[in-house]
Amino acid sequence: FIVWLAIKTGRRSTRLLLHPICVYFMLLAPATRRSSEAFLGRVLARKPHLGEVYRHIHTFAATLLDRVYFMTDQFQLFDIKIEGLAALETAQAGGKGVILLGAHVGSFDAMRALAEARSKADLKVLMHTGAEARVARVIDAINPTIADSIIPLGDSSSMLQVYEWLKKGGMVGILADRIVDGDKTHRLDFLGGKADFPEGAWLLAHLTGAPVVMFSGLYWGDNRYVVRFHTLTSGMRLGKGHRDAAIIPYIQEYATTLEG
Repeated sequence: FIVWLAIKTGRRSTRLLLHPICVYFMLLAPATRRSSEAFLGRVLARKPHLGEVYRHIHTFAATLLDRVYFMTDQFQLFDIKIEGLAALETAQAGGKGVILLGAHVGSFDAMRALAEARSKADLKVLMHTGAEARVARVIDAINPTIADSIIPLGDSSSMLQVYEWLKKGGMVGILADRIVDGDKTHRLDFLGGKADFPEGAWLLAHLTGAPVVMFSGLYWGDNRYVVRFHTLTSGMRLGKGHRDAAIIPYIQEYATTLEG
């Protein structure tokens, strides 16, 4: 219903519905509220007040709503600032493909604005479509052409598709903080504690030799987004022995950059 309403009535009017939705989660979803309080407590180094928790939940809701407009190529609705583009251009300069590492922060879909400006066929995204079949159906209903830019994880040919795309000089986007069953993880420093991070994206970088650039599409309120790029490695090769010890510094740099 929200997707239909967003398309029919526009962004400004649909955003008004976010307030009662957020109030609902504040009052009737204690797990969501506690998670927000725990996160904000770490980044603020104090107990957050209710207004900060509400703003946090509202920010999350706003970026979800904006996915509809990014997926329908309505980039003119947004004021998008790009920082660190030179890092991406340098990584692409040698004609190699680039692995773009994102995270569950901001909006990965904001990346599509840059891909649209540069080349519609430049970016493909690794996605766990099997576990998110409902989301995949919604995406397909919004914009069927997006399916062409998705490489489904879990398919026997997924890694071959990634390798071939990188070989052609394309970009492959991965949410490098997502853990699924069977992933090998490393427990590393993060936000004053420890958190598990999967190593899959880094093994892909090792096997392909592709440069790794971190990406984030941060929401700054209203219609403003800041797209940032940060080079993590221009190419990595792990030795045959002690691979775990060799891969940890790369993942830790990703985690440390994500903190910022």
